Amino acid sequence: MPKPNIKAAAPAQPEAMPTWRDPWAWAVVAGVVPLVLHSLGAPLGDPVAEDFDFLHRALLEGHPTLLDGGGSSAFWRPLSHQIYYWTLGTLALSHPRWVAALHLVLLALGALLLYRVLRRHWPGPAAAAAASFPLLAESTRTAMAWSSDFVDLGVFLFSAVALHEAAFRRLGSALVALLLALWCKELAVVTALLLPWLPSLAPEPRRTRWRWALATLALVACWGIAYLLIRRHFALALPHGLESELASAPTALTPRFAWAAWNSLRAILSLQRLAGPWDLPILIGAGVLVGGALFWQLVRPGRRLAGAGRWTLWGGVWFLGAAAMLIAIFPMWTPHRSQFVSVGLGIALVALLGAAHPTLVAALVALRLVAFALAPAPPRTITPEPPDRGSFMDFERLVRLQRLMEETRRTLADKFPSLPPHARVCQHHLPLITEYAFGGNRALHVWYRDTTLRWVRFNQLQSDPGMNVTTIVEYQPKAERQIVLVEPAAMRRLLDALVAMRRSDCRGTLAALDAADSLQPDSGAKVFLSVVAGKRSLCLPELGQRDRAVQEARRSLALWSDNDDGHYALAYVWLNEGRLDEAEAQADSILALHPKDANGLELREKIRSARRSAPLRPR
Repeated sequence: MPKPNIKAAAPAQPEAMPTWRDPWAWAVVAGVVPLVLHSLGAPLGDPVAEDFDFLHRALLEGHPTLLDGGGSSAFWRPLSHQIYYWTLGTLALSHPRWVAALHLVLLALGALLLYRVLRRHWPGPAAAAAASFPLLAESTRTAMAWSSDFVDLGVFLFSAVALHEAAFRRLGSALVALLLALWCKELAVVTALLLPWLPSLAPEPRRTRWRWALATLALVACWGIAYLLIRRHFALALPHGLESELASAPTALTPRFAWAAWNSLRAILSLQRLAGPWDLPILIGAGVLVGGALFWQLVRPGRRLAGAGRWTLWGGVWFLGAAAMLIAIFPMWTPHRSQFVSVGLGIALVALLGAAHPTLVAALVALRLVAFALAPAPPRTITPEPPDRGSFMDFERLVRLQRLMEETRRTLADKFPSLPPHARVCQHHLPLITEYAFGGNRALHVWYRDTTLRWVRFNQLQSDPGMNVTTIVEYQPKAERQIVLVEPAAMRRLLDALVAMRRSDCRGTLAALDAADSLQPDSGAKVFLSVVAGKRSLCLPELGQRDRAVQEARRSLALWSDNDDGHYALAYVWLNEGRLDEAEAQADSILALHPKDANGLELREKIRSARRSAPLRPR
């Protein structure tokens, strides 16, 4: 019995088996399950970064209109910016997990519609493999978890709707879906250009193809004119000068296209932009599958691509066209943008592999599942530094920022269910590269529905200790509660202590530090209390209180192990007592945290100098 393949399989009409009874359709829908399992524990849906721009515009600024950026300073995307946040903005703030669940449903719906398109032409397993391609990727978790990524989810979903309607030759509804896709993201231009040339069950009259082509081009032209006019009127432009840079360097298009295509391919295989330990076996595995399919076509003349070749070409053009449109974001790679690109690559690869042998399609699905399983899990804590895998934003970085937003909002709301107008909230010791996640003051505005509130940086409070701030939000790297509130009065006394230290007023310093301790009722503010104890440990030796200094230094490090002051205090105590090995261990701890710290380097040199000048002990 001959083995089934895309060429040989008879087209299966949807009427022959309703979708709800088709096991392969259910397999496609189940493609979202790995996304959920590999995202467990993450604060899915919590607004972050540019979400606050759109929420601020939709919920606080009034005068709703579709004819501006909707909070964006770069794009006109009225469906994914204005309509989305008008509709779901309040829900995203009150029940963010529900928004993530809705995104999950829409992802499954888009894949299911794509399956229905392909099932009219392909066997069920092949159609399911290609339709689930945009789901089984590490970066697709971002589309589920982040409201701002509805731009990519929306263009995928409505492009799938347009393809579905085109497969059933319904021009009017296909054009409506195409317009909605364009209103989500400009990548839908690729959908528009390829929609009329979707491979069909039988050759269609050339007149029909051209009628579809003219209709889609007319729609794109109207949208394009409106897009350019609105961008010009509101001076919308890509950030960081990306547009002007691209216009001034047209010769750079080829390497930029290679950059976009290669990184898209890596993201589709759940690989990060920077090389990882599993890259080589996964890439070799993918190469073997494609090479095997091509070789099969050469040695088995009776199993030529035939009709599958049209799908391979059509999907390949989609992949190349969608990747080419990512040139504009060079060099700021974000892997979730590859989801739309993956639609074409999935169709092309499955058509090619399925025409050779169905086993190759199964092997491709297995390879992508393994690669997806090997992708990093969501971070369980707010790390001091972002994971660096070569992307400006990926799922790990997103979850880190969402945890910061979730904990900050909850901690503030627990103590301050409301804030007085014009209140100021100070930020202290934020983790690296997170300040932009608050959207300037917009996070406070949106959380409390008050546009008079302000964030204040800690250096501003240092410059003006008398500034009226309601509370101080402090980040703690290694504590169970990573966001705590510090009393402004306690912080002011700590700042007084620092002034007294600079005057070498040890007694005044200790008095101010004792006051800071007493004014901070929340003992969970470990970073703050560690700093207080560390400064105290530096002053006590000057008053001859060596034992208490050691006690305070150890307390400081127990509260926060990265506190330099505790290490410095212990190092100088041990140095003065001739315990050079212990002193050098403390200096090494300082330099492990800050390799170029001048004081740490000077301290280590003092210890080594003391070691060189120490008399030799008899053996």
